Amino acid sequence: MDAFTLQVVNIAVALVMTITMAGLLLATPKDQSLLHWFFAAMSFLAYSALSFSYSPDHWPYWAGPALGNTLLVASYLLLLSGIAMFFQRPYRKRTLTIVLLLIYGANLLPFAQADLLHRVLLNYPLLLLLNMLSLYYLLSKATFETARAALLLNIVLVLNMMQLSLRFTAFLQQQLGAQPILTPEHWFSIGTMAVMLFMLMAMVGCVLLLVRQKTLQLQTLLETDPLTGWLNRHYLEKRLDSEWHRCQREQQPFSVLVFDIDHFKQVNDQHGHTVGDRVLQHITQLARQQLRDYDLLFRMGGEEFVAVLPGVPGANLQQICERLRQHIATAATPAPLSTPLSISIGCAV
Repeated sequence: MDAFTLQVVNIAVALVMTITMAGLLLATPKDQSLLHWFFAAMSFLAYSALSFSYSPDHWPYWAGPALGNTLLVASYLLLLSGIAMFFQRPYRKRTLTIVLLLIYGANLLPFAQADLLHRVLLNYPLLLLLNMLSLYYLLSKATFETARAALLLNIVLVLNMMQLSLRFTAFLQQQLGAQPILTPEHWFSIGTMAVMLFMLMAMVGCVLLLVRQKTLQLQTLLETDPLTGWLNRHYLEKRLDSEWHRCQREQQPFSVLVFDIDHFKQVNDQHGHTVGDRVLQHITQLARQQLRDYDLLFRMGGEEFVAVLPGVPGANLQQICERLRQHIATAATPAPLSTPLSISIGCAV
């Protein structure tokens, strides 16, 4: 493929990426990570268009190499900031703007304007650093649920760091007088193709992360009670059956406690359902404090709740129930209630 055709393909791919990200952003406009990835695609599109139309005889340096290098770095930086945003580690917009202005300013320095070697020495380490930071976020912040969805993006980042390092090393060897492996035209074509494939596959990887996140969110909505955050009754049978068989296999006791709030109907009748909802949240928060993180907690409906405590023997179960009952009976009650709240508990092993 000749250089002209390759650049046209590059622009077409960048345009499709940008339109795709724009469509996803319109569907979920509040997703900040998607917003950053959209701007990453926009930056890559602008970089591709500039590379296609740039002519050193008609364009000033500040609008050519300086701006082009900054746009390429911006696409990598916005990819990184989107990944950080996805894992709840946001970068401030002001910080991103300042970093990009500094990069543009560095590309305007006489050192960068001197020759291509200086611009490579300035920008390639930046690209490698941004790639490594993106990979760090994915490897260190991904949970068990998102790790598989992040696998493609991990592979893409590793491969891109390898090709960047290879091209950087080959360019330095050539500048030091070593016999060139490929002609400059071939290196340009390889670089253009590599950047295009990287951005394309990186965007696909980002979309996979988003899809996995939305799937987990939907699953959470289907399985949990929105008021208390406890699992709902529709999920009870499935989880009880699974936990029951696990306890049988491991020869562990299977303990269950059931409780409801005493005189809860009076709370609703006297103070209204808004106060009743606050009471439900108050009781479940207190109960969660007395139970383990991995205990299964269900809201059966109304003021009735179930907790499954795998591995707890009968001798300990009654102590847990009494501790839970006392903890709720002695806790401060939410306004405007003035009388203490209490619960009734039944348990079985």
